[in-house]
Amino acid sequence: MDMPTITTTDDTTLLTVRRLAESDTGKLIAFVKALSVSARYFRFGQGDYNDDLEEALQACVMNPDRGAHLIAVASLGPDEVVIGSARYVIQARTSCEFVIVVADKWSHHGIGHELMGALIDSAKRQGLGKMWGRILASNLDMLAFVRGQGFAISDSPDGAWQKIASITF
Repeated sequence: MDMPTITTTDDTTLLTVRRLAESDTGKLIAFVKALSVSARYFRFGQGDYNDDLEEALQACVMNPDRGAHLIAVASLGPDEVVIGSARYVIQARTSCEFVIVVADKWSHHGIGHELMGALIDSAKRQGLGKMWGRILASNLDMLAFVRGQGFAISDSPDGAWQKIASITF
């Protein structure tokens, strides 16, 4: 994604999807802190917010040669608020692993679709041919979302608790 994409959500909120910048770290930390315990669990494998997670979030700005980290920001009055985050990390030069999360109150407003579309476009521009992600088997909303985006779902070799979503382009 070279240029930010500006659109509106289904409730006409102005939405910008763009690369995460260093100056966004505080907004990203506030976004993650505001997620529900279940949303943090589905995304990070733990529901609690702790200092280790904050330290990890501060390192989220990614070298474009290693992948991409995109955020969706809503213009709410004079402030820009992160309402979604999606990233991929390049694996084996031709594929990448993705993660995506949308703020609880913004779920089912098209934010995930915007982020995933931009993420896939970015991966294609980098010459990648496959994207995949690990999803908890209990995260039924995410499994339905990725199926709707054209991903195939398979069992994980790590156990029944996890699924693998993959798409080839």
